[in-house]
Amino acid sequence: MAPPPLPRPGIVSVHATADGSVHVWRRDPHSGASLRETARQRGWVYARNLSDLTHLGDRLTVSPDPACAQSVYHAQDLAPDRPVDARAYRYLLSGPAPRQLESEIQRGAMTARALKARPALGDLGGYLRLGYAEQYLIASRQTYHQGLTFDQPVRLQFDLETTALSPDEGRIFLIAVRDNRGLETLLEARRAAQEGELIGAFLELVQERDPDVIENHFIHGFDLPFLAARARRHGIPLRLGRAGDGVPWTVDDGSRTPLWVCPGREVLDTLDAVRRLNLPSGGLKAAARHFGVAPEGRVYLEGAQIVQTYRDQPRVVRAYARQDVQEVDALARIVLAPAFALARLTPRPYHRLTRAGPAKGVLEPMLIRAYVEAGRPFPASERGHAGPHRGGHVQLHAEGVLRHVVKADVASMYPSIIRAEGIGPRQDELGVFHATVSDLTTQRLQHKLEARNALLSEAQRREHHAMQDAMKLVVNAAYGYLGAGRLARLGDQEAADRVTARGRAILQQVTSALQARGVQLIESDTDGVYFSTGEDIGEAAQRALIAQVAAGLPDGITLEFDGRARAMLSHQVKNYVLLRYDGTLDLSGASFESSRSERYGAAFLRAALQALLQGDVPGAQAAFEDTARRLAGREFTNADVSTRVRIGKTREAYEKTRAQRREAHLEAAWQAGLDFRVGDRIDLYVRTGPGLTALTDPDGRDYDPVHYRAALVQNYATRLRKALAPADWEQLFGGRGAGLFDRDVKDMQVGWRAVLNGAQKTN
Repeated sequence: MAPPPLPRPGIVSVHATADGSVHVWRRDPHSGASLRETARQRGWVYARNLSDLTHLGDRLTVSPDPACAQSVYHAQDLAPDRPVDARAYRYLLSGPAPRQLESEIQRGAMTARALKARPALGDLGGYLRLGYAEQYLIASRQTYHQGLTFDQPVRLQFDLETTALSPDEGRIFLIAVRDNRGLETLLEARRAAQEGELIGAFLELVQERDPDVIENHFIHGFDLPFLAARARRHGIPLRLGRAGDGVPWTVDDGSRTPLWVCPGREVLDTLDAVRRLNLPSGGLKAAARHFGVAPEGRVYLEGAQIVQTYRDQPRVVRAYARQDVQEVDALARIVLAPAFALARLTPRPYHRLTRAGPAKGVLEPMLIRAYVEAGRPFPASERGHAGPHRGGHVQLHAEGVLRHVVKADVASMYPSIIRAEGIGPRQDELGVFHATVSDLTTQRLQHKLEARNALLSEAQRREHHAMQDAMKLVVNAAYGYLGAGRLARLGDQEAADRVTARGRAILQQVTSALQARGVQLIESDTDGVYFSTGEDIGEAAQRALIAQVAAGLPDGITLEFDGRARAMLSHQVKNYVLLRYDGTLDLSGASFESSRSERYGAAFLRAALQALLQGDVPGAQAAFEDTARRLAGREFTNADVSTRVRIGKTREAYEKTRAQRREAHLEAAWQAGLDFRVGDRIDLYVRTGPGLTALTDPDGRDYDPVHYRAALVQNYATRLRKALAPADWEQLFGGRGAGLFDRDVKDMQVGWRAVLNGAQKTN
C-alpha cells in the first residue's frame, strides 16, 4: 500500500465499495460545515502464503516494499530476512480494488485446492480480511470523530406511528422528526391515500436537513423495515443516503435483527446500546424513566390504543410522538456516547460499534492496525490449551440482612494486572496488546479524573466521561480476548490464566486484610467485596479502613471505596438488595429484577424489602396482607398481574405442531387470534376458568385471584426467606394460618447467617 495521506479530523461517515471507490463525509469541527471527499483504494488482505495466486504469473509482484504505482497485484513480504511461523500471515496482498483482489484469490483457490464451487473468501483458510471501510481507515490511518464532540455531527431522530405492527396489514399515518439543529415537526397522513405523499415528504426532509446520524429506538427492527416495505408498496425509492442511489440495505451480523446500512449516514439504534446495559426492560419508555430523561407531562399510550386515540384525540397522539423522539435524543446522549467515543479509538464505522463485541469487534481491529502500520506479519493464533480455563474468585460469605455495608473494588483489576505484570499473548512479538491496554488504562484514569473536575463545563465533563467509558469497555475486554483462545486471533489462554490466578491472589489478600480488621465479609466476586462494619462508623472511617488495606497491595493495584449502604439483603452470589442511606433501594440479580415479573408482585417485593431492610418485620407482613387482600378483591387490573413473554415460533410453525404438542403461551396467543412471529412479545395472564390467556383487556379484572395469591408466595415472598428465621417466614407467608404458639410479629427480627465452606453459622 502507498504511504497514507495526512489524517484529517471530523470523519462522520465512510462509504467504501468493492470497486475501490471511497466516499468520506466530514463535519468541520470549527465551522460545522459538511465536507465530502472521494478517493480510490486498493483492496488489501493479509495472507499466509501465495499458493492461491500462482495463476497471476507476472501480474503479481513480490517484494519487501509496499506496492508501487505500476503494480497490478502485489504481495509485500513482511518477513523477507527471517523465519516465520507457517501459520502467520506473512504477506500483505493488494490489488486494484477489493472486488478484483478477492475475485482472483477465489479463482486461484478453486484450482489450487481443487474446489468444485467458487468459495467465499471468509471460508478460505489462510486469509485475514476486514471490511472495506475498515481497510480504508487503517490504510489512511484515520478514525471517526477526531476533534468532534457528540453533538457536532447533525443527529436526526424519527419515529413512525402506524395502524398495525406489520407493514402488510397497516400503514404509516404519522412521522415525528427532530434534529439537534432545532427541527421538531410532525408529518401526517390522515387518509390512506396520503401515505405515499407522507413518505416522500419525509425523504425530502432528510435530504434537506442532511444528517450525519439517524437515530431511533428499535430502528433496525421496526422503523426502517416498516418504512422500506411501505415505500415499496407505493413504488417510492427509499433514498435516505448520500451515496449511490441512497437506498439503505441490510446486513446479517448475527444479532437479533439485521443491521440497516445507509450510505453516507450512520444509523444508530438506542435499543442496541440499552440491551448491553441489562436493564429490567429495554423499551424506550422504561429506559427513559431509568435514566430520568422522560419529558415532563409524558403521555403514555399502549400500542393498541394509539390508532383509536388518534381518531378521537389527535393532539394526544401528536404529543406522544413528539415526546418519543425527544426521549430518543436524550437517551442517545447517554447510551450512544461511549460508542461515539469508541469510534475515535478503533478503525471501525460508528454504526457498527453499538453491536460490536468489545474484544473481537473493537480491540482486535486496533491490534491488526498496529501490525499493518508496523509492516510486520500478523501472528498465528495459538494452537490450543491443555487444561480448562479457571476464572475469577466468587464466594458468598454471609446471607440475610446485614447492616452498614461497604463495597470495596479493585480498580480495573484485570487491566491493572495486565499492565503491572506485562502480560500479553506469547505470539504478539510487537507487544501491541500490552501496550494498547497499558496506554488506554492510563488515559482512562486521566479522563475519569477530568470527568469529576468541577472547573470544567458540563459538556466537557460529559466528553471525558464518555471517553473513560469507551476506554473502560476496551481494557475490560482485554482479559476476555486473551481467554477466547483460538476464537481471537491473538488469544492466549495461558496468559488469561496468569491474569485470573493473580486476580484471585489479590482478592484473597484483600479479604484476609479486611477480616483481620474485624469486619464481616458478605460477598467477594472477581474484583470487589461487600462487607459489613456492624456499627455505623461513618464514611470517613470506612474509606480509611479501605485505604489501610490498599496500602498493602502490589504496585499498580488500587483498592477503592465503591459505595455504602444502610443495609443489605444477601440472597445468593450476585443477587442482593441494598438500602442506601437516602432510603432508595438498589436491586441486583435475576432473583429481584426480571422483565417477566408481574407489576403487583414487583410492587409487593419492593415494599417488603424496604421494610425488612429497616428491620420492620410488621411492615413486610402488612405489605403481604395488603397485596393478598387486593388480589382477592380484584382491585388489581389484568395488566397488573400480566407477564410479558417472547415468542419463539410463528403462528404458521405452531399450527404444524399444535395437534401433537400444545405450548401454553403459544396456545394463549393462538386462542386470541394473534398473528404472532418470532421475536414478538405478548402479555399473558391467568384468567379464572380458561387459564393462561393473552392480555386483550388491560383494564379488566377477570384474573384468577387464587392463582395469583399462590404466586405471591412462590414467586415473591420466597425471595425474603434468608432475611428471617425459617419459623418466622412460615408464620408470615406460609399460609398455614394462625397457630396457638405463634409469636408476636413485633418480636420478630431480621438476621443473617455466615456461610463457611458450604455450612452456615447463625448470628
